[in-house]
Amino acid sequence: MSNTSRQHHDRINPSHHRAIVAGFGVVGRMVALELERSGLEVTIIELNLKTIEKQLGLDKKVVYGDVLDPETLRKAGIDQADVFVLAVPNEDDAIKACAVVRELNPDIFIAARTNFVSRGMLCTQAGADCVIVEEVVTAQAMQQAIISKFNGKKHADELTNAESAAEPQAG
Repeated sequence: MSNTSRQHHDRINPSHHRAIVAGFGVVGRMVALELERSGLEVTIIELNLKTIEKQLGLDKKVVYGDVLDPETLRKAGIDQADVFVLAVPNEDDAIKACAVVRELNPDIFIAARTNFVSRGMLCTQAGADCVIVEEVVTAQAMQQAIISKFNGKKHADELTNAESAAEPQAG
């Protein structure tokens, strides 16, 4: 993370700031919802016309267009935005978009999503401040599920053994 971006991110006060979320599938929706709950003004960039119509019907700020197009980014308010979320599933587009966004707004905080670590590293090189790598998150979730199951079974076994030891023995 560059010093400029880090300093900019550290001073963000959600009640006065704007975020752009590019891609409004499951990831984009969840992130946008939480940003809105935190008080940020959110603008969505999307290519799916049905999604756009639905979100406009819900009074959301939506821009139709390609995340790689500087004009689309300008329409979305890239010059005033504090946060840019790349939730698009296409990793090549995410990498390219990091560079375009960084060029248009050098101080913006860019969070990107990728499937693979190698692509995440390219997003970072292209200007992302934060990259969430799906294969890493999946591995962590699987580890946690297995450890929780194991610890839960171990804990249940310990309770059963403790209860057996506490029961009066017939004599």
